[in-house]
Amino acid sequence: MKTVAFFNNKGGVGKTTLVYHLAWMLADKGIKTLVADLDPQANLTAMFLDEDRLEQLWPDGEHPDTIYGAIRPILRGVGDILSPHVERFGDNLSLIPGDLGLSSFEDKLSDAWPRCHDGDESAFRIITAFHRVIEAGAAIVDAQIVLIDVGPNLGAINRAALIASDYVVLPLAPDLFSLQGLKNLGPKLREWRQSWNDRLTKAPQDISMPKDPNRKKP
Repeated sequence: MKTVAFFNNKGGVGKTTLVYHLAWMLADKGIKTLVADLDPQANLTAMFLDEDRLEQLWPDGEHPDTIYGAIRPILRGVGDILSPHVERFGDNLSLIPGDLGLSSFEDKLSDAWPRCHDGDESAFRIITAFHRVIEAGAAIVDAQIVLIDVGPNLGAINRAALIASDYVVLPLAPDLFSLQGLKNLGPKLREWRQSWNDRLTKAPQDISMPKDPNRKKP
């Protein structure tokens, strides 16, 4: 199973639309595809589902059937991730629905990042929450590939999402801003990957950790 994140720190480049259509194309080719909406705006989820279903997923109170519901125990500090709910669209396409409440996870992730240097197990559980939810969701539907949609920023949520990805696709618009943005994105992504690899040396052995697919094995 491979995970691919679609990311750009500039909005409006067609990133979410690309993920949506690519997911359907892969599914039509017979490839079991899981889509994970890790953008707190949840636009991708809104593309997949009608308003009646969205109202069921996002009622007043708890949201157990979204990505937010799966990480809710970690956010509250009362437990670990829950098995995620997946929405199925035929045999080959599934979705872990997004949630506007996901933005509240930003501070928790920011606080946990430096504590990983100390080998803090709870910090590693927080940072790897997305990775482990996606891994569990992929196991439920036997996914061959996971497409991950994230928001247009360089915050802690996206750092955790991109760490959880084997590969990153950077959709671009044909403008000067996109070209200039690449000069910032490349170094930042390399910095995050290297920082994570440094932290992995102190990680607990009984927690599933995202690994760099390009990292040479010792």
